[in-house]
Amino acid sequence: MRDIFGYHKQSFNEIRRLCLVCHGLDLTTSSISSPGSRLVISKDLEDILHNLVSSNLLSLVIAIRVNLYQNVICQPDLELPESSWLYYDEQLVERPATLKQVCDKIIHADSFLKTVPPNGLIEPDCKIAVQFKGVEFKKAWTLNVILERFVEDILSLLDSLEQGVHN
Repeated sequence: MRDIFGYHKQSFNEIRRLCLVCHGLDLTTSSISSPGSRLVISKDLEDILHNLVSSNLLSLVIAIRVNLYQNVICQPDLELPESSWLYYDEQLVERPATLKQVCDKIIHADSFLKTVPPNGLIEPDCKIAVQFKGVEFKKAWTLNVILERFVEDILSLLDSLEQGVHN
């Protein structure tokens, strides 16, 4: 008898695939608030979109975490100042979140929402963040993530890691 599996494995290409799916879903949810959008979100469509974003985003951050814990990605403290900000509600001091914090907070969030403002309320090039909320050691926290930029950060990180291996 032989074992065919040894440990969890999430390839960089699987992470890239999930990044592209999440990127597209973020653009879709943002385009709903664009002035030219004719789409009106029904409750059924909202539920399906919620499920798609939630399941794909969780799959993405779990895949990243697997690589962090196996030291395939050796940068858990990499700050993501262009895409992710964390604050503890009692302090209200927003700081860039690290890669590991983003993954952990998304997985352990009690809630997440993306507010879609009415047409014309924000500039067309403005990015809408997804907000995750939870409690850690009796301290309430809020994580704001612009998913589009977060996945772009991840894609760049993977490319730089692979370039380092090939050099």
